[in-house]
Amino acid sequence: MASVVKTLAKNTSVLFISQVISYLLAFIYTLYSARYLGTKDYGIISFATSIAGLFSIFTDLGLSTLTIREVAKDKSRTYKYLGNHGSIKFILSIVTMILLIISVNVISYNEVTRQVVYLIGASTIINAFSGTFTSMFRAYEQMEYQSISEILNASIMFIGILLCVFTGQSVIAVALVYVITNTIVLIYNFLMCTRNYGLIHFQFDFKFWKYLIYTAFPLAITSIFALISFRMNTILLNMLTTSAVVGEYSAAFNLMQALIFIPTVYSTAILPIFAKFYVEDKSKLDYSYKKSLKYLSILSIPISMGTSILSDDIIYFMYGSAYANTIPILRLIIWALPAIFLSYILGNSIASINKQHETVKATFVCLLISTIGNFIFIMAFNGVGAAMITVINEVSMVVFYIYIMNKYGYNVPVLEVIIKPLIASIIMGAVVYVLDLGLFSSVAVGVIVYVIMVFVLRMFNKDDLDIMSDLLPQKAVTILGKLIK
Repeated sequence: MASVVKTLAKNTSVLFISQVISYLLAFIYTLYSARYLGTKDYGIISFATSIAGLFSIFTDLGLSTLTIREVAKDKSRTYKYLGNHGSIKFILSIVTMILLIISVNVISYNEVTRQVVYLIGASTIINAFSGTFTSMFRAYEQMEYQSISEILNASIMFIGILLCVFTGQSVIAVALVYVITNTIVLIYNFLMCTRNYGLIHFQFDFKFWKYLIYTAFPLAITSIFALISFRMNTILLNMLTTSAVVGEYSAAFNLMQALIFIPTVYSTAILPIFAKFYVEDKSKLDYSYKKSLKYLSILSIPISMGTSILSDDIIYFMYGSAYANTIPILRLIIWALPAIFLSYILGNSIASINKQHETVKATFVCLLISTIGNFIFIMAFNGVGAAMITVINEVSMVVFYIYIMNKYGYNVPVLEVIIKPLIASIIMGAVVYVLDLGLFSSVAVGVIVYVIMVFVLRMFNKDDLDIMSDLLPQKAVTILGKLIK
């Protein structure tokens, strides 16, 4: 178990560092682009990103997750999966781009919006095909290559967006930066995959294609329903309101979404491990699953509480007074974060035990909630209504996922995962609210209060200390041991 913890720690650390660098750069270029473009043009970019992201799911159809899971179990399958996965994805990418172009022209969007959608769509398709190679990095648990890829992506985006801002380029030029960035990243991923696992040879084993598509179908349907639910609000806001409202909502949504890198990093590292545990030792899977939920909950709930209380200061600091209408949206939508954190682990756990078909009904119900709810709430409350439905939808998804895992004997310790972190967060939030010290001082005080409450409520036990002993210096472990006792 110690070697597994160290492998997970190595991969998570590498990905985490790359994500911190990437999101720091993204924070800066998003800040500049949002202020430079204004709510209207920023709304166009956000809409294009949402609709392109929605179509991008048809380029994968669950094949990446299936490839990671199966190659992680048996490395001899590498060339068969890489060749056939790549062939299917290449065809799906072309078809998806054609469908995106048709759909944008069927609906009467203005010329600028159409051109931005074409460019963002092309970049998303390129990025999706690049995922064929990153799935190999993940299957082999060599996350350093994916980390470099992400830093490269963020760096080129950072340079490109700042050049657009300081040279006074249009929203179309900003969209073109996405295409250039993802093309360079695709080349890097291709070269690294070729160097480590051999040159990709497109294979057309149609019998194997049938197996891949059939096996991945539940993952595909689940991903499609989940992504539509997640993106529906932005698309409907664009249809039912104005680009300015889309920009205001997207400013809050992107802040919340930026924090999703944490469960993304962790779930990326843990999926191949979960898959191996399911084959080798189910008790280890149960243990790792519960610990994963606990740690992500301890991290996400206080973030939501603190962001909700400090939303005014955060929005004014990041976007300025022009985005004042974003404040109530952020205050609400940030509460989707804990549910999203947990759903990443729950979703990967369900996939690792080969019960992905169980998620289809759950994600379909959430799709209905998202579609119907957004129509009603957006008409009544604009961006705030979309935020309400986002939270309801994500919480509903987690409830369904927990039910599925419980059904197969993997229960969730509610006291450890939800109740204790929530109590600690409420106390932290009350202290921050009463003191009202300003943004950075409040964050510092909040962290101190929450850490104290973690130990007061005994959220960590001897098992957690054993895990940390494989990761931290002995002196730090000794100090933590005294605090836990």
